Amino acid sequence: MKCIITLLLLLTPIAHGQQPAAPLPSRTGAGLPRPAALYTPTLILAEQLVREKQYLSAAIEYRRLALSSTEEDQKAAYYWAAAYIYHLNHDDTLAIKMLDFSEDNSSLFEQETTLLRIDCAIAEKNISEADFYAESLAHSSTNKLKHIAQSRRAKLAVMNHNPKLARTLLSADADKETIASIQAYSDGKDKSPRLGGFLGMIPGLGYAYSGEYANALRSLIMNGLFIYGMVETADDDNWGVFSIITFFEITWYTGSIYGGVDSAHRHNRNRIQACIQVIDDQSQYKPDLRKMPAISLKYSF
Repeated sequence: MKCIITLLLLLTPIAHGQQPAAPLPSRTGAGLPRPAALYTPTLILAEQLVREKQYLSAAIEYRRLALSSTEEDQKAAYYWAAAYIYHLNHDDTLAIKMLDFSEDNSSLFEQETTLLRIDCAIAEKNISEADFYAESLAHSSTNKLKHIAQSRRAKLAVMNHNPKLARTLLSADADKETIASIQAYSDGKDKSPRLGGFLGMIPGLGYAYSGEYANALRSLIMNGLFIYGMVETADDDNWGVFSIITFFEITWYTGSIYGGVDSAHRHNRNRIQACIQVIDDQSQYKPDLRKMPAISLKYSF
């Protein structure tokens, strides 16, 4: 009997002397540790909403987290996350406002805030402001941030029609695809909207000037049909139908002129967009929102 009691005592942990299980290690990111206690249902919901691309709802949840937090650094991180989500939703005015809130609470994420300000300024076409932030970030001690900053400056140079400066700003080890894209933009030529409109006086020719051959053919056919209808109704002295057809022909004819102008603008925009898209694809970043309130950026070069 004594042996059985002794065995039971050995197998049963002592209630007051037992050591508690070690807690799971907290994940960390750039700036703050991530205690398990901070992984709240609101944070889980915010992450799920981002994955579902319900950006507006997700931004509101991050703002709620910022307001409920008592730590200034955590507030700053959550406001930064809200700004990033607003930027994804193309609401850069609110994104900039969230970045202001983030900086008002803490300067811990100054570089991450500057990085996001660059993209917000570009989205709002504030080229000089974006270049100011990109130039300041280029002096960062982090090589990855330097790479992103220089890529953004090269993008801004292309947007300012200065491909030579864009090549200068990129590092010597820049990928060949980006260099080739900038060179292709440099070698190409913009179309003159004024000349496009002038050529549009001949139906379809303005579109053809900018390489929009399908639109050129469509314009030529439609104008030809209306002109044929005008001639036929005039020969038959059917002036009522003639006036109706003439009205539509005037619409199509002026459309050919304005279309020549617009197609030239589209050609020039597409040239720039094709170049900067390659630059963007080679210099991406994305926060790991699972590590909030630490801001941990993943880079893609």
